[in-house]
Amino acid sequence: MLSERKSRFDLNDEGNLQLLLCTGNMGNAKPTVESMEAWIPSNGECSAVNALDNVPSMPHTYFDVIAIGMQEATWKEGNAVSFKSNEFLTEEDVFLSLDNQNLARFRGIISTILGEYYSELHAETRGQMRFLLWARNGVIDFIHDIKISGANTGVGNVLANKGGIVTSFNFNQTRISFLSAHLAAHEGETYYKTRCENIQKILEDSTNMFDLSSDNVEYIDVTVSSHHMFVMGDLNFRTLFHPDKGEKNDTTHEDNVERALNLINEQKYLHLYYYDELTRGLERGDLLFNFNTLPCNFPPTFKVERKEGFVYKKQRVPSYTDRILFKSSDGLGKYLKPLAYEPCVDFVTSDHKPIRAAFSIRSNKDIDPVHILGKHTVTISSMKCHNLRSSDINGKSDPYLMFLFESTDLITENKSIMDALYSSISRIIPSFLLRSDRRSWLQTHYIPKTLDPDWGEDTKLSFSLENCEIQPHQMVFVIAVDYDMIGSDDWLGIAAFNMKEMFTFANECEENKTQYIKRSLTW
Repeated sequence: MLSERKSRFDLNDEGNLQLLLCTGNMGNAKPTVESMEAWIPSNGECSAVNALDNVPSMPHTYFDVIAIGMQEATWKEGNAVSFKSNEFLTEEDVFLSLDNQNLARFRGIISTILGEYYSELHAETRGQMRFLLWARNGVIDFIHDIKISGANTGVGNVLANKGGIVTSFNFNQTRISFLSAHLAAHEGETYYKTRCENIQKILEDSTNMFDLSSDNVEYIDVTVSSHHMFVMGDLNFRTLFHPDKGEKNDTTHEDNVERALNLINEQKYLHLYYYDELTRGLERGDLLFNFNTLPCNFPPTFKVERKEGFVYKKQRVPSYTDRILFKSSDGLGKYLKPLAYEPCVDFVTSDHKPIRAAFSIRSNKDIDPVHILGKHTVTISSMKCHNLRSSDINGKSDPYLMFLFESTDLITENKSIMDALYSSISRIIPSFLLRSDRRSWLQTHYIPKTLDPDWGEDTKLSFSLENCEIQPHQMVFVIAVDYDMIGSDDWLGIAAFNMKEMFTFANECEENKTQYIKRSLTW
């Protein structure tokens, strides 16, 4: 019962959420209590975590929310499982029994470490992956609408030895999400591409995570609908020593291992991090568009001996496989502050060293809104896209743009030709025969057979705001869609704009004001 929980205190006065993320590959071995204590801070105390160099100290005494992701988190307990002699059991029954015992051990250890002032909000299992969400009792009443999604990306996208768990919740008008993942292993370009595809598959299955008051939420994945999102896990990206300009790429595996070990011994971690495969992928836009990762200014977490310290196995090039990334919606990045990022060197029961990161999030409820006085009309024109993906068999698409406005009362001044045509047709055709995704949102006409559509200056979409309030979390979602005469239209990409940031000038501007906005589409 909620009333029976022991609460040390309520949310801190500033309204900031102090968040700790812990992720680790357990190496299919039973963890010792001492290893878990080296990873999960006792009583949730911030002082157990080392602050980043640019952070003077951890700002608060206790973490409010602790998110824990684990991979390869199953093991056999000898004769710990017992059944009745006449009971018929399948192999799956035995696995699930062992699996439940493993999870129960984790939950028991974490409960003991965090103590009586914390409660478990949720525990999710997918194959050998675990995701556990704990919160300080004093902040639980501020957290609601916990939702779970995910996908398997093992063989045939069926097996759950690889994949991800997506968890989201609302905190004081702030949508926060986590993806805890275990991606494809091994070195090489083929496996790199598979990891990128793994992430895409998981995110494609993670729409409808939040109520956005829209008929088109199927277009909006969790990376776009979240105000702040975190990706964590054994992402398996490797150290890739690419040759300098003019050099041949003829090094052996042994050469690469030796080169990495030399940099580690010299504590040139940022030099080694320069060759990190994930960082290069983020820079090239191969995956997780607009996500950030803090530099790994510490020894690689894989592949190590199961003992104290960093002793590397030479079967693999030492790599930063265990990672934590983050992303904020347009206009909200300044309210997310990284506080810490470090490995847990004293975790001794795995061939990975777990890592953890701390963040402070200012909730949207504690950010002042913009008050719109009088009537203001916004006209959107000169719309264009470049290098859209192909959706049709001819190698082209028939794109149009659709604008979804979140939780704001708008007055549409004019709509596109498509909407006007829809309104005319709806007078003579029964509504159930019409496409529900071509109804009321502002949208352009479609341009056939192109990947670089340009609607020109003559295509204009307008809406008005009058005597209203725009909250910091309210977004405009611009979706590029491929038109199909029959069947459902195909999603080509999406970008989000912060409405408050767009209208901060509204009450100061006496005459017309023009803004030029350029964004990359996520797809």
